[in-house]
Amino acid sequence: MTQEKRHRLREWWTGLTGAVGSFLKRRKARKTPPPEGPHPRAQDLTHGPVAPTTTEAITRGKKRRRLVRDVVLALVAAFTLFSLYNLQVQFPAKTFAVYPRLGGYYAYRGVLGVHSRYSDGASKYGEIAVLARKADLDFVVFTDVHSMRARKDGMVGNYGHLYLICGAQLDRPEGKLWILGPKTLPKGLGRSTASICAEVNSKGLSVVAMPLDAEEPWGDWGISNFTALEVVNLRSLWRRADPLTWLGAVSVTLLDGPRSYARLGMDRAVFTLWDELCLTRPVVGLASAEALGRSKVLGDWFINVPSYESAFDTIHTYVLLPRRLPTDPGLASALITGALARGHCFGCVAPIGDGRGFRFNAREGEKTVIMGDETHLGDEPMVLEAYCPPAGGVELRLIRDGKFVKRYLDNRFVYQVFRPGVYRVEAWVEAPNLPWGTVQRLWLFSNPIYIRPAMDEPAAAP
Repeated sequence: MTQEKRHRLREWWTGLTGAVGSFLKRRKARKTPPPEGPHPRAQDLTHGPVAPTTTEAITRGKKRRRLVRDVVLALVAAFTLFSLYNLQVQFPAKTFAVYPRLGGYYAYRGVLGVHSRYSDGASKYGEIAVLARKADLDFVVFTDVHSMRARKDGMVGNYGHLYLICGAQLDRPEGKLWILGPKTLPKGLGRSTASICAEVNSKGLSVVAMPLDAEEPWGDWGISNFTALEVVNLRSLWRRADPLTWLGAVSVTLLDGPRSYARLGMDRAVFTLWDELCLTRPVVGLASAEALGRSKVLGDWFINVPSYESAFDTIHTYVLLPRRLPTDPGLASALITGALARGHCFGCVAPIGDGRGFRFNAREGEKTVIMGDETHLGDEPMVLEAYCPPAGGVELRLIRDGKFVKRYLDNRFVYQVFRPGVYRVEAWVEAPNLPWGTVQRLWLFSNPIYIRPAMDEPAAAP
C-alpha cells in the first residue's frame, strides 16, 4: 500500500471514529418532570381516548430518527471494519526479472477489449495511450462497438514502443463477438455470424466475448468457426461473482485499486467450456480487461469504476513472438494479431505478479513447439516443459483434456508424454482468504498444446 493510500485511509478512519465517538459520548437529555394534575393521556370515558400531544409526536419522531441513524452508523462501522480487514488480504505481488528472450521467444504485454469515445468508452485514443504507457504496456487492442473509425482518423499506430491496434466489437443475435485483423468492418452485417467469422478468420481472428456472462451470454454454440474465446473477462467476473466475493472486492475498490479486482478470482465454468471446445478443435483462450473507463449505474448515470488505470493493471495478455516488435506499426500489428490467432499467448492476473517469464512448450529431440501449436507423437520421447517466475506458494497444474494430471509445488516441471491429448498449464499462488485461512488464486494460464497420435496410428475417438 502506498504512502498516499495510507494517508487517505488514516484520514477516513479518524473522521469516522470521531463521529462515532461523539455520538456515543453525547449527554443524555434531561427528563422533564411530569406535570401536576391528571395525566394528559388519561382516558375520558365520555369523549373517548385523548389524542397524543404535539410534544409526544415530536419525541416519537426523534426516537425513530435516532434509531435510523444508529442503524446507519452501525452498518457504516461494520463495512469499514470489513474493508480494513479485507485490505490486509494481500497477494504476493512481485516484479520479476524480465527475460528478453526465453525459449527462443520474446514476450510482449498488452490489454485486450479496450473501448474509447468512438463507442461507449470514457476517453479518447490519445488519453488512453498515455495511461497505457504509464502501465508499461506494449500494445492495446481496441474493440469499439461497430466502429473502426479510429483507423480512418489515423489514431492507430506506434506511440513510442506502444502499439494501438484497432479491432471492433459486433453485437450479434447470438451475443458479443469482436474481431481483429480486417481494416474495415465486414460488409453485410445482416448475414449469418458463421459467414462473418469465416471472412474475418482469413485476415485475423474472431473472438466470442463473455461467453457465460450473467446478462449477455453467447447463445448459439452451433457456430463452430470462431477463433477464440474470452476465458477471462473482467466485466463478466464482476457480474458472475458470488455475493461474498463481490462484497470483498467492492469493500476495497477505492483503497486498493487493481488488487481488489484480483479478489474476483476465476470462473471455472468458462474454463470447463473452453476445455470441452478444445476437444473438438483448437480454440484460443484469451484474457480481456473489457476496459470502458466507466460503469453504468442507472440510466445515463456513470461512475469511473473500474478506471482505465485499474483495468490496465489487472488483466494482461502476453504474446510470444520469435523476433522483436518492429517500429513499423503495420508489421507490429500483423505480428501481434497472428500470435493471438495461433494461440501463441497466455493470460495473466497482473496484481499477483509479472508474467513475462512464463513458458510452456513440448520438446521431441530437436523439435520444439509452444502453446497454441499442434504436434504428433513420434519415435523419440516427448516431454512437456513449463516454467514461471518464482513466487511464494506457487503451484503449477498440468491439465490434459480438461482434467488435472499432476500438480507441482514448484515454478517449473518436466513431464514425459505417453498419450495424446490437449495439454495446458495453470499457475496458482497461495494467498490469504476471508475471513481466515488461505486460498489458491489463479495467476497465469497457457493456451493448449495439441498432441496428436503418431502419424501412422489412427486417432482415438473423443
